[in-house]
Amino acid sequence: MPVVSDLSHRRVDLVPSAPGTVEVVSPGSLAMELGIEAGDQVVGVNGYPLMDALDFQYQAQSTSVTVDVDRRGSLLRYELELEGDESWGITFADPTFDGVRICENACPFCFIKQIPKGMRRSLYVMDDDFRYSMLYGSFVTLTNLSDEDWTRIEEQHISPLHVSVHATNPDLRVALVGNPKAGRILDDLQRLEDAGIDFHAQLVLVPGVNDGAEMDRSLEDLSRFRHLRSIAGVPVGLSKHGQERQSKQIRLSRTCMRLLPGTQQERIDVRRYESDEALQVIQQAHEWQGRFQRERGETFYHLGDEFYLMTGSEVPGADHYDGFPQIEDGIGITRHFLDGVSSYVQRARVGTLAGVQGSVACGMLVGDTMRQAIDGFNLATGAELTVTPVENQFLGPEINVSGLLSGQDLVDGLRDSDDDGPIFVTRKMISDRTGTLLDDQIIEDVAGQLGRPIIPCDTMSDVARYLRTHRPVLARVA
Repeated sequence: MPVVSDLSHRRVDLVPSAPGTVEVVSPGSLAMELGIEAGDQVVGVNGYPLMDALDFQYQAQSTSVTVDVDRRGSLLRYELELEGDESWGITFADPTFDGVRICENACPFCFIKQIPKGMRRSLYVMDDDFRYSMLYGSFVTLTNLSDEDWTRIEEQHISPLHVSVHATNPDLRVALVGNPKAGRILDDLQRLEDAGIDFHAQLVLVPGVNDGAEMDRSLEDLSRFRHLRSIAGVPVGLSKHGQERQSKQIRLSRTCMRLLPGTQQERIDVRRYESDEALQVIQQAHEWQGRFQRERGETFYHLGDEFYLMTGSEVPGADHYDGFPQIEDGIGITRHFLDGVSSYVQRARVGTLAGVQGSVACGMLVGDTMRQAIDGFNLATGAELTVTPVENQFLGPEINVSGLLSGQDLVDGLRDSDDDGPIFVTRKMISDRTGTLLDDQIIEDVAGQLGRPIIPCDTMSDVARYLRTHRPVLARVA
């Protein structure tokens, strides 16, 4: 009797209707030379079906490769010999051909459970998929890995992974993750270490729960892993909907795991950091960073930008961030932005954007810092950009970062503005997958409501490029 793998019983979502569909073929790539096209469906390599994009990358690097492609019902077979680590240049429409694996935890600070109805569908998917961790830097807990998963990670050397640790104290991590399997975190990390798998760690810090002595314990435990590349400490986020759940004591699953270790009744209280508490975290982190600089020659432990911004502390310099290994999670993004503005200002021609108007919309937290940066940009270029910090009404004012503003927030925050010209926003507000904002609006619809173009940008160089290109029109508007 064949053995039935537990992989067939996984809870998944966003399962593609046509697994293995090619979305983009890079110019000059091996796939383009072979004639593989967007819309083709890769169905097998070397006679084996593919599990996902990672499996394709691994299997298709053999010396002799046979790739089977379905093109509108016709099977095409490509057989070739590879000389080295050649790039196929294929981007799949869905990198996981069997859908996104659903989280089986019950974290008390889970952000998915704190969001209202009416947002884009993908936001409601509680993913905990190690493949997304390697491909996109998503953080996973490792609690849902099967023996087959571990074997595959080791054999295919799927690296780096991004691990939500939160605490290395087994009992406390069970309470923070809401899963009895969470207590084996040090064993799981040791298995990654033994397999030579690089990984990054994250601690979502909850005031009075896993900071202080528990943060010391976690950092001490984590410091022994040589394949650990960085650790981030980020403050817990709590939307207004999450606050309502807390205040109403809505029954949560696995309540027995919500109790703090060593107590019989004290439940985890999830709340935002006060300024004095955040300063204590900064000081504690500073001591560890000094130790890591001495022992490892790098800062190694980085705090989320919110800790510095909420306390009015100076954001560390670029050297502090060791090359920004977790910038996709927002670690060091403020410094990266400020240095980008400074670099542009130093090479900008004086007065090159004189009289050109526009607005920069951002979250409340970075408002003062953004104003200072834009003042310098205006002084150097002659532009007349204004900064509008926008309060997050959709998720609540406690959520004060730019990337979590909704389309309706932008409309409410800018509707009565007297400014002219385009509105510049961070591209992080918009989903790469769906092109929509948090509330499922597209940027063009929001722009239509405001009667002004909205331009998503990554850097101030992007802003300047747009202003230069559209200067004649903007000058007439002004």
